[in-house]
Amino acid sequence: MSRHLEPREWKLRAGNLPSGEALERLQSETGLAALTVRACLARGLESAEAIREFLSPRFESLTSPMKIRDMAPALDRLSRARSEGERLRVFGDYDVDGTTGAALLGWIFRDFGFNCDIRQPDRFKDGYGLNVRAVEEAAEAGIRLLVTVDCGITSFDAAARARELGIDLIVVDHHQLDPKRGIPDAVAVIDPQRPDCESGLKQLCGCGLAFYLAMALRARGRQEGWFSPGREPNLKQHLDLVVMATAADMVPLTGDNHVLVRHGLGVLKQSKKPGVRALLDAAGLGTRDVSPGHLGFVIGPRINASGRMQSASLALELLLSEDPVRAMELALELEKLNKERADLQNRIWDEVRVRVEEGIRAGRFRHGIVVGDAGWHEGVVGIVASRVTETFRRPAAVVALREDHGKGSVRSYGGKDVLSALRASSGFLAGFGGHKHAAGLSLAAAELGPFAEAFDQALAEIAEDANTLPLFIEGECTLDELSVPTLEQLENLGPFGPGNPEPVFVFRGAVRGHRILKERHLKLNLAPPESTGVIEAIWFHGAEHQALASGELLRGEADWAGVPELNRFRGQVTPNFRIRDWRR
Repeated sequence: MSRHLEPREWKLRAGNLPSGEALERLQSETGLAALTVRACLARGLESAEAIREFLSPRFESLTSPMKIRDMAPALDRLSRARSEGERLRVFGDYDVDGTTGAALLGWIFRDFGFNCDIRQPDRFKDGYGLNVRAVEEAAEAGIRLLVTVDCGITSFDAAARARELGIDLIVVDHHQLDPKRGIPDAVAVIDPQRPDCESGLKQLCGCGLAFYLAMALRARGRQEGWFSPGREPNLKQHLDLVVMATAADMVPLTGDNHVLVRHGLGVLKQSKKPGVRALLDAAGLGTRDVSPGHLGFVIGPRINASGRMQSASLALELLLSEDPVRAMELALELEKLNKERADLQNRIWDEVRVRVEEGIRAGRFRHGIVVGDAGWHEGVVGIVASRVTETFRRPAAVVALREDHGKGSVRSYGGKDVLSALRASSGFLAGFGGHKHAAGLSLAAAELGPFAEAFDQALAEIAEDANTLPLFIEGECTLDELSVPTLEQLENLGPFGPGNPEPVFVFRGAVRGHRILKERHLKLNLAPPESTGVIEAIWFHGAEHQALASGELLRGEADWAGVPELNRFRGQVTPNFRIRDWRR
């Protein structure tokens, strides 16, 4: 934590908890532990029925895909492509969402009898999204229909070029529209962010939206007799891809997304895709239960490492592979790239942290942080930007400079709409895009300073979301409550993310032992007052805390705010406490 920040406010998420009698009644009706019931109440689940529905949502409750705007013309064009044997190309973005979405459509179109191939942009050569060169290459290859996934909504030049070359375009994207230019010229634009789309599915990620296209396409295929009796493709088997994307893309885990991830987690554990099995095995999860936490901290970074460090096509080939031997080769290559990514990320973070602290001391970065350097790798600046916002509690843009231009990633803090801030300072940018919580930008290197000033001023005029600023907690917990059965129940409330935050409890205890891991993280044994028992705790980046250097962190009892969870290691399952903050 920076020495320039005031202690973070802790606030009870649910306001006033119900009486002991009401709590006991819900415990009796649901069979859940008190800690779990309190976490449910904090999520607005105030009845046994609501809790049971949340823990076991029905797949049949998903919104009809036909409620999504332009779904019908997309199906008409796809049906014609299939009947005429046209060559179809899927074009997906290079992150987890775009890669899994492209893989999902690859499996679907193959199973549905389409003539299909898949392409992705190169992060370093092409940048984000569908570009004119990709459209021209498709035309040279004889492609007559192009389907994007997780990109395309702001690809106006590429869409216009596709029209010129006689290529029909279907955009499948979940990002926000350009408020001035609207939607690109296409046969169909499937994006729930459209103001004329009344589906209510604005929370879907790109891969999730591709799954809805698959559901609608299967229904069309059923009507037109595409499938022989008993051979209709099973769509649920592809929820392993949807759950990885939904967790990684930080979309709200409520409504339909909650249904998808709950069912998808079970599919992921039993996935029959050789590539997914190899990915889990290489990450050490092949013989272990895949927990919700593994989605964001283990699986997602490995898929992302492909596009960040080399080419996203490596991860795409893995997810589409039907050869277990080749799949393992690819999975091991991703392991290597992920290790390189982590080492590079740590080096850049160390440099960024020093620069930001110096800037704050100098009176800069009042409302937003903008830093850039020629020695930073554009594939990891997004991860570093997230770390900057967590540490310094304000929106941040981290830019990798190359000769006379730069590419960067922007992350929000306090609910501030960074996309609006980018629009307000766009006079200094060559391009930008994304959504209110995360975005990307490109600029001339000479514009970095002027952009930083404009971005800071724009953020000063954008209100914060007060609900995102404090550290919300569910209440207190005791050592006895942190049992394996109870933590399994808490785990079943996940996967966690926006709209379904991790349950944070406060544990009172003193440090009875500590060690530093990888020079950054802190492993603690916490003992409650007047007790010989301890709970193991992990504090990621806790070794960077100034209170550790002063010794204050290790003296006497303190309140520790953290996430109770299970640590699975070498066949052992033990309670663990992942620290988020502390105070005397």
